[in-house]
Amino acid sequence: MREGDFRLRGKEISRVEGLSDAVFGFAITLLVVSLDVPHTAAEVLHVMRGFFAFAVTFAALFGVWRMQFNFFRRYGLEDNTTVALTGVLLFVILFFIYPLKFVIGTIIERLMFHAGWSAAAEPISGPGFNLMYLALALGWAAVLGVFTLLHRHAYRMREQLQLTPIEIFDTQARMWRYGASAVPGVLGAAMALALVLFPGREEVVVYPFVAVMVLFSVGLRRFRGEHKRRRNMILARENSAVEA
Repeated sequence: MREGDFRLRGKEISRVEGLSDAVFGFAITLLVVSLDVPHTAAEVLHVMRGFFAFAVTFAALFGVWRMQFNFFRRYGLEDNTTVALTGVLLFVILFFIYPLKFVIGTIIERLMFHAGWSAAAEPISGPGFNLMYLALALGWAAVLGVFTLLHRHAYRMREQLQLTPIEIFDTQARMWRYGASAVPGVLGAAMALALVLFPGREEVVVYPFVAVMVLFSVGLRRFRGEHKRRRNMILARENSAVEA
């Protein structure tokens, strides 16, 4: 069985994958447990704010679950390294789920306040919010860092897994892509920490962060273009070898 250019090696659900599904389900339960049935118009608006925050956080959790699902299906690894890294991933998921919901919920509540749908909104600045953003940024970097290490481990096991050249290339590309995607989390954590340590100096901290992120985005765009070109070359060589 194949998925695109990848041969699926993990066809059965392993015990570590079953545990991961249970933890992801528990994390989703933590998101919705505070939502009550509304009885007044004010409670309806409150639930709407909670619903939008839940939708965003659910999408983020589902994205992480999908990344892990693809990893297990493509490589089928169940060794000690994979189990240990999966344990770290599940710990981080449960750790940063509440900061994620808080930050997203506060931003959505602020947007609703500016739209006239809410009479009050918590400020999206200050030491408390910056600490929550610090936890969220560290969680983001940790999740993507784990996926970087998982794909690095799969790359080291390429001979045992009998990866094809295009599978090796895609494994390396995902390893570097997840590592690069963790950089904004590290930079965001540094920015949040600076805001906590130097309150009232937002313009000194935020502007350099935005400039670095813009340069990083430009470089990442060029990397994706080069990746697509090299991948097409490998596919062309493989197709030529098959035809020969």
